[in-house]
Amino acid sequence: MTRFIATLMETRSQPAEWASKREAEGWHGIAVPDHVFIEKQAVAHLWVTATEMALATKKVTIATSFANNLLRSPVEFAQGSLALQRASNGRFEAGLGAGWDQDELEATGVNFPLEAQERAGRYIEAGKIVRQLFDEGSADFSGRWYRVKMDTIGPQVEDRPPLVVSVGGPRTTKALTPVADVVEVKLPGFATTGKGSFHTRSLSTVSLQDIEARMDEVRGIRPDARLGLFLAAGCGNDAVVGTLRKRLQGSLFASLFGPADEVAETIHKISALGFERLTIGAVTPKTYQQLAPSLLTH
Repeated sequence: MTRFIATLMETRSQPAEWASKREAEGWHGIAVPDHVFIEKQAVAHLWVTATEMALATKKVTIATSFANNLLRSPVEFAQGSLALQRASNGRFEAGLGAGWDQDELEATGVNFPLEAQERAGRYIEAGKIVRQLFDEGSADFSGRWYRVKMDTIGPQVEDRPPLVVSVGGPRTTKALTPVADVVEVKLPGFATTGKGSFHTRSLSTVSLQDIEARMDEVRGIRPDARLGLFLAAGCGNDAVVGTLRKRLQGSLFASLFGPADEVAETIHKISALGFERLTIGAVTPKTYQQLAPSLLTH
């Protein structure tokens, strides 16, 4: 059975209230993106927001989708993940991403590596460090980008959180699939270019067969891999929903924008490919509420 995860996309929402509503609607999980700002709107801190959501809920999983590896140390990520696992009573999923927003990183004073190979290299090394810290409670790692020697990491938890990675290219797929608990396959329309993350022109060419091919790439490395996927979606008659539907006209993803029952049908069609979890990013605030009755009672 596929788990459906709602992502907090709104910058003005109260995280605890938002999380409680999603749990009441029946979502299996909720997720927090890692940003300082989104389109000039300030965003609350990743770990604090996730903790607020964990303390306001009892059943849903809590995930980072995804912590920004260019902004955060892998040691801090591991420490924060263990603390969230404790705060959520074992409901946390540790999502670590490569980082992509050049403007945002440079605004914080952090150097953005212009070469994609460097961003990938940093991401791969960070994933291996986190794996060591989760599995052994310590890390002794010397790579090109990181040199870490940690004799201990805490807090101590009964069960470590699952490590979730997002992979697009062959290099990160090959290197991170073996160390992750869940592998989210990245589609071309969500390529991380350093200047943006949602490209309708690229996404409009993706078919179900293309998605299956990406899944097969991961399973060719690890046959028992648990797979995830991120999907943007929007319900109702909002202008942004209509615009995205028009831009994606004729493609599989056009039907992710429009009437709730049609959106839910498309999501279920994709989930039937064998995904362990699908993370939904709503383009309008009311989408999750509108989508829940059709999607979660299927």
